[in-house]
Amino acid sequence: MNRFKLNITPKMPGLVPPLVMVGVLVVLLPVFILMTLERVKKQDEFIQERFLITGTSLIRTFEAGTRIGMGSMHWGTERIQSMLEETAGQPDVAYIMITDAMGKIIAHSDATMVGTLYDRWADLGPLPRDPHLISSRSLNTPDGPVLEVGKRFVPFIHGFRGRRPMPGHDADSDYSHEMLSSGRLPGAERSLRPTLGIFSQADYYIFTGMSMTGVQAAQAQGFKNIVIKGLLFFVFCCSGIIALFAFQAYRAAQSSLEQVVAFSDNVVQNMPSGLITLDTDFNVTSANRAAEKILGEIPEKAFPQMAAMAAEISASGGVASGEVTLHQKEKGDLRLDMTVSAIPADEGQIQGFVLLFRDLTQIRDLKKQVDTNRRLAAIGKLAAGVAHEIRNPLSSIKGFATYFSRQYENEPEDVEIAKIMIQEVERMDRSITQLLEFAKPMAVQIKQTRIEPLIQHSLKLVSHDLGKKKIRVQTEIHTQREIIHTDPERICQVLLNLYMNALNAMDTNGLLEVGVTDGDDDIEIRVADNGCGIPAKDLEKIFDPYFTTRPKGTGLGLSIVHRIVENLKGEIRVESRLSKGTVFYITLPDDKAAMTGPDNDKIE
Repeated sequence: MNRFKLNITPKMPGLVPPLVMVGVLVVLLPVFILMTLERVKKQDEFIQERFLITGTSLIRTFEAGTRIGMGSMHWGTERIQSMLEETAGQPDVAYIMITDAMGKIIAHSDATMVGTLYDRWADLGPLPRDPHLISSRSLNTPDGPVLEVGKRFVPFIHGFRGRRPMPGHDADSDYSHEMLSSGRLPGAERSLRPTLGIFSQADYYIFTGMSMTGVQAAQAQGFKNIVIKGLLFFVFCCSGIIALFAFQAYRAAQSSLEQVVAFSDNVVQNMPSGLITLDTDFNVTSANRAAEKILGEIPEKAFPQMAAMAAEISASGGVASGEVTLHQKEKGDLRLDMTVSAIPADEGQIQGFVLLFRDLTQIRDLKKQVDTNRRLAAIGKLAAGVAHEIRNPLSSIKGFATYFSRQYENEPEDVEIAKIMIQEVERMDRSITQLLEFAKPMAVQIKQTRIEPLIQHSLKLVSHDLGKKKIRVQTEIHTQREIIHTDPERICQVLLNLYMNALNAMDTNGLLEVGVTDGDDDIEIRVADNGCGIPAKDLEKIFDPYFTTRPKGTGLGLSIVHRIVENLKGEIRVESRLSKGTVFYITLPDDKAAMTGPDNDKIE
């Protein structure tokens, strides 16, 4: 039979708590924004740098071409103007112009601008005279945004190549302009003065406007791509973190669920009531330890009484409860207080039944024991009063009987009557003595007692009676304990009473068995005989005072036995079958805590 297991289906954990999601957003959103802005900034810087390099390269290329054309092919301003217009036709070039030091446009890709003053000249500030330095600025023009790149324009004259420059001067610029300004040109180059035209001045500046209009669409697309990638990264990070939290929550929920299942299973297994489950065909599917202890071996099919209660639930629904009696060959009739409820399934169906029950047999036995104790207490109080009142008149009767036996000793019949009176008075006195002993508080003296010698000593006391009836004795002492803490005299008194009852119940050649076995913190003494047995109707009364089935019995022997065992904090129970014999079981605790007084260290 499988142990009972709760049928709990693990559930997936719920959504991640909102506070966790808010925390993830608070942490990742600033990171996402900063990364996006940084990438946008780098993209703008890259575009600015690219256009700056393009503009610078265009200026230097134009400047080199101008130098070659003016030096070797004697270009004039008309050719330079034409070259500006052709160069401005390249993609992303808004304009190219050359101005003098006062901002007057000398040449322009738009011929209509030649001779006018550059309208943004005043915003330039001081321009560097070093022809190697490049300046740039962003402008908003009617045609769109423009990146303007400018530098000092130095047209090179071929005839001056190879001149040694003055310290701190450029060989191709300062020297040539100095020569032009002073009119001190070599003879061969002096003939080029008409060709130089307006470039006979000293300072000129060239500006290239790179149109950013086409770039804006690329920037917008780039910004869109950056934002999309950033969002994907943000979503990926958020999903990863949330998935991590969800996984952690799942692990925690799974661990908690396992603990709950283990705890619930442990509770069900260790609950004092029996619990079994049935399927819809009334087959037993599981059972806890208490159910196995109460029912013994769990059957595959439910008992008819259980199946009947389950069928009642299946038909009417709700919960059914009541007392049922199970008939078992090994344990006899078993009285149970049982409650049955259905295990619901989907759509109002029933997938099985749960049966919860407890054994009323023990409760009934306890109730009988309580009733017996109550009767014993009442009779004990009554006996204490009656015994004292009877004992005094009995002494007088015995005295008169003794007197008459001596007075009429010559009359045999009178003497015999007097002796009978004395014997009956003595018998009544013994009964009263037992009654007083039963009624008065019983004192016990706990000592360290050797178990096996105690058993052997008790048997020795009845050895004569056993021998007269040829009763065989069989002892089985299977205990790891050599010593137990109890009252040896009281235990010996208990055993003697049980031995005498066994002797009276057995015929010649009977068998008396005495056994001792270990418990957890106690021992169990078993006294069995193969005598006539006790009728079932009398089993409940054998510990009652004055209950006896023997003509000469007082009915106090087993009552005293019960009281002694009770005072030693033990238990006594009896099993008997007619013509088979009777077994008394005495359970005695190892009462170390009760050891007090100077004699307790002695071992008997």
